[in-house]
This record gives sequence, C-alpha cells and structure tokens, in this order.
Amino acid sequence: MKKPLKILHTSDTHLGDPYGHSSSEKSFKNVLDAVDSTQANFLLIVGDVFDNERVSDECLQFFISQVSRTNIPIIILPGNHDLMHSKSVYKRSVFSDSPKNLYIFKNPEGEEIQFTAYGISFWGKAMQEHSPEFQPMTNISFKNTDYWKVALAHGQFEDEKINSGRSSLIFPNHIAESGCDYVALGHWDSFTNVSQKNIPAYYSGCPTKLSNQKTGMVSIITMDPSDGVSHTRFALKS
Repeated sequence: MKKPLKILHTSDTHLGDPYGHSSSEKSFKNVLDAVDSTQANFLLIVGDVFDNERVSDECLQFFISQVSRTNIPIIILPGNHDLMHSKSVYKRSVFSDSPKNLYIFKNPEGEEIQFTAYGISFWGKAMQEHSPEFQPMTNISFKNTDYWKVALAHGQFEDEKINSGRSSLIFPNHIAESGCDYVALGHWDSFTNVSQKNIPAYYSGCPTKLSNQKTGMVSIITMDPSDGVSHTRFALKS
C-alpha cells in the first residue's frame, strides 16, 4: 500500500575528486544534513558517488561515516565514474560490512529494491561499461504495480533523431513508457527537467555549488497517495 513519502534525490557527488568537484566532501556532508532537515524517508544518489575506482581508503571511510549518520535507506546507482565491474570501488573490503541502511544496485540487466513497509519499489541498472550499447532505462519491470514506482538512471538524455552515438543514452520514450511515478536521473551537473507526458523525470544536478548558484542544491520529491507526486529544489548549506 502506498504511503506518503519524501525522497531526497542527488547525484554526481564525485567524492575523491580534488579538481572539478574539489568541495565534494563538504557538499556530501550538506546532503546528509538535508536528510534531517527535510525529514526525508529515502536518499537516492544516482551515479558517480565516487570520482573513480582508485579513490583512497580514507575517502571510502568518510563515505561510510556519513552514511552511518542516518537510519533512512540510502540507495546508490553506480555511474560511469564508479562502474560496477570487476575492479569496482563497490567491491573493496569496506563495502563487505557496510551499514545496513545502504543499498547498491549491482545487476547490469536491472533489478528492483522493494520496501514493503513504505509501499515503494526502486529499479535501476548497474552500469558495467559506459558505452552506446548500454541503455539505462530499457526493460524496466516492477513486481508490485500497487507500490510507488521509482526508476534510477545514469546517462545522457537526448532525442532519438539526434543520433549522436554517445554512451548510456536515455530517450524520451524510455521515460514516457516506463510506467514510473518518478524517474531520478544522474550524469549532468546541472539541474534539468526532462519529464515526459505525465511522468516526472529530473536530473538533480550535483550538490556542489555551481557558478550560477548561491548554494548547492538537491531535489525533494513528495509522494502522496491523494495529491500525487511533486518536485521541489532544496538549497543546501553554503
């Protein structure tokens, strides 16, 4: 049974990047602070949690320490910087005994993570290779259609007519025909609305402050059985 829920959606935190996302650790702390201040029920991090598979053990311990600050489920979808392959950062020893509230998509064919108590299901494909053959939103399937249905996808949104040949493409019909209540996207640093028909779909953007912002931002998704799904942006601490 669907229950009223609030989801905090972010992506592209790029922990361990000293250059393009040099304030990533501070931004990630701000995201966890926002979990408390917004009273979110779930935190979604849609790809590129880490900048690369060679990040230090200290970086991984920092991540685990932040995840441990909250009891709410934190759901991670690997992206093109933190691929789920044989040398994946997620296969390092620190993740063998990770916090019980941490959930990581691991199946490249797609899998579902259900939370019966909340009446919600999350679906995502763990990226093994960032290639034109990989399409993050094909073959979506949910076992219980009475639950809230949320897809996570890390990739490049574009119209099929463009035919760019880029990797990990997400096409408008993938969203429009997904049957989801919300599509949480990652891969772009900037916030972007790519909703299709009646299905809300957003790139949350990275939580690090961009040049045109006063603070970093995240997305807040409110799901209500009576009022439906709504999206707002939430300003993090400066």
